[in-house]
Amino acid sequence: MPNKDQHNLIYDRRTLNWIYPELYVMPTRPLVRRADACRARWPAFRKTAVAGVAARSAWLAGALFVLAGLAVLDDYGVGEDAARNRYTASLNLDYVLGRSETLLSYQYRLYSVAFELPLLLAERLLNLQDSRAIYLGRHLLTHLLFLAGGLACAALAFRLYRNRLLALCALSLFLLHPRLYAHSFFNAKDLPFLSLFMLTLLLIHRAFRRETGAAFALCGAGIGLLTGLRLTGLLLCGAVLALRTCDFVGAADWAVRRRILGTGGLFVLTCALALYAASPYFWGDPVTRFVEVFAYMSKHPRLIPNLFRETLVLSREAPAYVPVWFAITAPPGALLLGAAGAAALVQRGLRAPGALVRNTRLRFEGLLLACCILPTLAVILLGATLYNGWRHLYFLYAPFCLLATDGLRALAAGCRRGRGGAGWAYGLAGWTATATLGAMVALHPDQHLYFNFLEDRATPERLRIRYDFDYWEVSYRKALEFLLAQYPEGPLYVHAQGSLNREILPATDRQRIVIADAGRADFHIAQYRAWWQGAPPYAPVIHARKVYGNTVFAVTAANLERTAAAVAAPYRAAYRALSAGAPVVRDRFDVYVDAQAVRWVRTPCGFEDAAPRFVLHVTPMQAQDLPANQRGAGFDNLSFDFAQRGVRVDGACLAVAPLPAYPIQHVRVGQWLTGEKRMLWQADVRVPPASPAARAYGAAYRTLAPQTTLHQGPFAIYVTRSTVTLARAPCTEADIQPRFLLHALPANPRDLTGLPFADRGFHFFARGVRVADACLAAMPLPAWPLRYLAVGQQRPEAERTLWQVDLPLLTAPRAADAYRAAYRDLMTVVPAHRGIFDVYVMADAVAYAKAPCAEADTQPRFILHVVPVRARDLPPNRRRAGFANRDFEFAWQGAHFDGACLARATLPAYPVARVRVGQFRPGADPLWLAEIPLAR
Repeated sequence: MPNKDQHNLIYDRRTLNWIYPELYVMPTRPLVRRADACRARWPAFRKTAVAGVAARSAWLAGALFVLAGLAVLDDYGVGEDAARNRYTASLNLDYVLGRSETLLSYQYRLYSVAFELPLLLAERLLNLQDSRAIYLGRHLLTHLLFLAGGLACAALAFRLYRNRLLALCALSLFLLHPRLYAHSFFNAKDLPFLSLFMLTLLLIHRAFRRETGAAFALCGAGIGLLTGLRLTGLLLCGAVLALRTCDFVGAADWAVRRRILGTGGLFVLTCALALYAASPYFWGDPVTRFVEVFAYMSKHPRLIPNLFRETLVLSREAPAYVPVWFAITAPPGALLLGAAGAAALVQRGLRAPGALVRNTRLRFEGLLLACCILPTLAVILLGATLYNGWRHLYFLYAPFCLLATDGLRALAAGCRRGRGGAGWAYGLAGWTATATLGAMVALHPDQHLYFNFLEDRATPERLRIRYDFDYWEVSYRKALEFLLAQYPEGPLYVHAQGSLNREILPATDRQRIVIADAGRADFHIAQYRAWWQGAPPYAPVIHARKVYGNTVFAVTAANLERTAAAVAAPYRAAYRALSAGAPVVRDRFDVYVDAQAVRWVRTPCGFEDAAPRFVLHVTPMQAQDLPANQRGAGFDNLSFDFAQRGVRVDGACLAVAPLPAYPIQHVRVGQWLTGEKRMLWQADVRVPPASPAARAYGAAYRTLAPQTTLHQGPFAIYVTRSTVTLARAPCTEADIQPRFLLHALPANPRDLTGLPFADRGFHFFARGVRVADACLAAMPLPAWPLRYLAVGQQRPEAERTLWQVDLPLLTAPRAADAYRAAYRDLMTVVPAHRGIFDVYVMADAVAYAKAPCAEADTQPRFILHVVPVRARDLPPNRRRAGFANRDFEFAWQGAHFDGACLARATLPAYPVARVRVGQFRPGADPLWLAEIPLAR
């Protein structure tokens, strides 16, 4: 065989070998033909393979989500309502089996058990006894129903658009919502309704495509079950009936109409039967109890505060913020695609309005848009009761996902007409899905606290003080697991709000966690709600969990015997320093007070000593320093439990409560027995104000003293353009107990509505401060020109005025100039009546003028009777008399200036036939009277 180095070799690309020219033999022709055929079939094979993968991608993705759900099933805690929901379901089951009628008198009998009852039946059939197995089973079934809703979303998207890739995108949109994914484990109220809502949408589409009685019967059963879960399901029931009505009206002949009536009747029947079967409480008296549940759920009587952008909003005011909640907690990509889908649908509807009724797909898409908009508008306009953000409206995300899928289809169609093809749109959707998945992994298992970039997530503690955070306390399971890992031996006495999380721990760990009251606990799991932002727990924080830099919970050590010596050292030092001084109060606790804080000490200290609530009421020097909700009481209520402010060290109890920064008159301390609703002990402690504040108030008083008072009586009264100030020195407690009277009468009556004066009366604690032995109170005046002030003091309970003085204010240039100008304008026209007073009638008012004018001229009451053109313009109580009585005192509507008198009364807006003017003294005949016809 020749060496290749000695011969010219040839490389045959078909056989992929080096050959010798003299030995070269051509491959056989059949092999060449087979290779050529494979190359020709490759594009078709590739297309078929991709189509096969796409056809199974939704099921594949669903299987992956099932595996992921099983992997993270044991990472979530238990919601605070889970135990109560189980108990409600058990009462319903006993009622169904005839064992007991406790349900009929149970507080929560009106709550749905359409999902809770199957959960309880599954628990009984599987004979689950351990609480961990019970709650894990509940989490699993709730999550599987959520995954079924996702597959229904994918199936419906494929039925609508005949595109398997769009079906996969719909599945991803539905499942990759961080908040909803986390809720799908522990929320057995709102997430089952969302999942079943999506399944019901699939049944509705199927029924209208098939137009068979069986399809509509199945659809009715689904909607009945959905309505049994929450009465909002009536929305879909009404939508189906509306669409069937459109079909009935547009039918070509009576045969079709009879079929529509038949399927519609079958739908209503199965819907009612399913609702009846899913609601055992209805079985005794279906109509009456349905009305009872509907009335209760539409206007839920329980009002709780919801935190929204640093404001506590009552649950009946919360619906107005649902669109904002939806926008800041949904993935940004879903928001963009949903907006695009809604816009595309509106465009198609405007282009062919008739298709919204005739075209099956287009009118179904219209139904999806209506399901997003109408419930939101309904809860806003009707003021429905909503709790915790928008969780009662989570079902809106079901139709929104399908709209977002349509938006992706519209974007892909637009890109396909451009250069890049549809790949750009699908690439963008894939990128946003990946980003959302990354956020979910990063937040795990706290995805329920997700906010998107529309909110500032970089500033520490910002989200916590603006929004309700972990309101179901499911993340507190991690706090219990931390304590178990940190202290591997012995029992752990824990005080926690989310104590139900203990029940999902393994049995050995549950036995070690002892849920104790605040006085007996060694550890506290402290809620970090927004209203605690200025008052963190006094006990040392040994562990805290943060999301986006916002504290979800903190584990604090109450008994420092179990903590490191370095942690307990500062508290021991504080205790020794306090014990060396003299307390201001000696009672059950020794109380030490300074300008910074109140400190409570007791040794030895038992659990019963710290169990009562600690009373701390702070009265400020001036009431405007108080929070608005405390001004009526006159003090700031800073009462607390020992769990919030206390620790145990060396057998003693030590609690510290910081005082507010504003100047303080005194504080009240004590302890309150909550269960017995009585005070165990209390004491008042006078706290001197901080020296800078005392100097500021003293300077204000010294500034007033040299000024000329408008009145010198029980109180000296000083008036500026913007403030009236009352001062007294020396001043006792009795001087400031009566209410201060302050009535402001305007130069122009139109500045008022209702009373002829602005009542600005106040209590001293609302506007006053005591400096040394003096009292000082200041009240801002209205911005409009004033004619005079009435100032004094009164005792409302005795219905008597202690003293009162009227202060004329027409020396103010604005008021005096206004009256002079009005008087000069009147003098240029002829009065409608000449007499004791000249009467001028204008388009909108009647004016009385006199010059020269004495005080006696204005003492009688002025008559103004207005007779309308149409009697129906009169108030009902004046129609028999035939006129509107607008009589008035000169003090209400008039002014003295430059020796003249001028009074002005506004006429009503309706057409006036004539007015009657004059003056009278009550109980006597009119001094003068005139009737003036009007052209109005």
